[in-house]
Amino acid sequence: MALSRLVKNASKHENKIIVCVCKVLDDERLLVVPKMTVCALKVAESARKRILAAGGEVMTFDQLALRSPNGTNTVTLRGPKSREALRHFGPAPGTPGSHTKPYTRTRHSEIARGR
Repeated sequence: MALSRLVKNASKHENKIIVCVCKVLDDERLLVVPKMTVCALKVAESARKRILAAGGEVMTFDQLALRSPNGTNTVTLRGPKSREALRHFGPAPGTPGSHTKPYTRTRHSEIARGR
């Protein structure tokens, strides 16, 4: 998850711990990083430096469990859903402008339906 996404949600939730079960990566497009507390599985070294330079804090899940065992005062974030099944949703394969993936191995059987 990009650091810019954490900053966007940190501005909505002041003084809360941002928890994400993923790796936090630096975003070079972001110019100013506010003070925030982040809990993540892994944090890139450049992102860690920027968070700590702003006066924030980076913690692990062990430290989070000691600080707030019930999960109070936290905000949980997740990355985008990317499932293989989502590629099949949309207009039927073979129709003009359709970019959906057919369920069969070859597309010819699905294109020829109804003809």
